[in-house]
Amino acid sequence: MTDQEQPRESDLELVVSLSGDDVAAINAALLQHVTGSWLPALGVVTSAHHSLLPTLPSVPLAFFSYRLRKLVASGEVQAKGIVARELAYQVKAADPGAAA
Repeated sequence: MTDQEQPRESDLELVVSLSGDDVAAINAALLQHVTGSWLPALGVVTSAHHSLLPTLPSVPLAFFSYRLRKLVASGEVQAKGIVARELAYQVKAADPGAAA
């Protein structure tokens, strides 16, 4: 693990202080940027982060990456490749019948 991957204490404090509405907004932004086609996870995370900069400017990209991994784990988003912090995988919207 590199130093760049280590969360800063200030990042951790901010993430702990996020409200449920803030986390829901991050999830919604991520889901908004996922389509029915395979997309690089990094692009989805970056686009979602950029879309929320006006309202959540201090939330680190690493937290968006974490939330995307949680959406993959819950089945709301499909992934291809090794799902990890490095974002070297692809994602797409889950098939409507897949979660049933």
